[in-house]
Amino acid sequence: MSEAYKKQKIDSFDYYDPPENYQPPVQQLDQSKVIEAYKTLIMLKNHMFKVNLLLSHEEESSTIAELKNIKDELVLAKEAQEKEIASLQKTQDNLFSVNRLNGEDIDKLAKAYHEQDRKWYNAKLIQIDTEEQEADIQFIGYQEVVKMHAIFIKVQPIPDSKLFTVGQQCEAIYSSDGRYYLGAIEKVTEEGYHIRFKKNSNREIVPLIYLREAKKQLNDSKKMNFEEMDEFQVPDNLKYLPTDNEQQRQAKKKKIKAMKQTFKLSKITKYAQEKQSSWQSFAQKISTIKPDLGQKAESIYRQKCDQLKE
Repeated sequence: MSEAYKKQKIDSFDYYDPPENYQPPVQQLDQSKVIEAYKTLIMLKNHMFKVNLLLSHEEESSTIAELKNIKDELVLAKEAQEKEIASLQKTQDNLFSVNRLNGEDIDKLAKAYHEQDRKWYNAKLIQIDTEEQEADIQFIGYQEVVKMHAIFIKVQPIPDSKLFTVGQQCEAIYSSDGRYYLGAIEKVTEEGYHIRFKKNSNREIVPLIYLREAKKQLNDSKKMNFEEMDEFQVPDNLKYLPTDNEQQRQAKKKKIKAMKQTFKLSKITKYAQEKQSSWQSFAQKISTIKPDLGQKAESIYRQKCDQLKE
């Protein structure tokens, strides 16, 4: 993606897009080794998928035993490969995708890695070769269709339609440049979600997969929930689902951990505020009786002298 094209997009549309998650600098590593290691991991996972598929249909006991042995060997190989990847990149965080592509992922939204830019961009999955674990993708805002390996593709979960109603603010992908912008839902039809973008009041009809919750609404809802919670509860949208892949489960796990820390901090802050309020109330009561406590008692000798004078 040329700088000139990016500048043209910026000049033509003042977009709003919160920064993406930090991507570790692959260029400082042996990139070719890291990439090959990830591809090997996907290959092993693809073999495991095939073995599990055969096991689900096999009836012959001897064949089932043989398939189980193969599966056990693949599990060990997969674990060894994951350790090798962590050793190569010096971090437990995944630089690339570790999930195999499925046929049902076609037409879904994905984050696709642009090797020249070394960045992830929004893209749409056009066609998938499950055998080779490759897919034809199209970066949103561009006409060219590109073939890339599964490790460069992070399939995004389909958003919950209940979160997006008429009149609500959200963030939607603008089809001309593939970026998220703040906007409002004007109506919902069979064509999709009718969005009016906040900047320049541009309007577009977008599919559900192009939507995500506005960051401010997410933060406000979290604060409100924390104030009302006596005990921490995992939000419905972060609960593990049977359909979640490993990447989605890890992402949810990180968010839950961060929310738990925020929840604990909010409780500590609330406790400190209550203590401070209690102390201030006590100090205020003390201040009302200070004048009496501060008065000096009249000397008994002074009283006796006054009596003698009389």
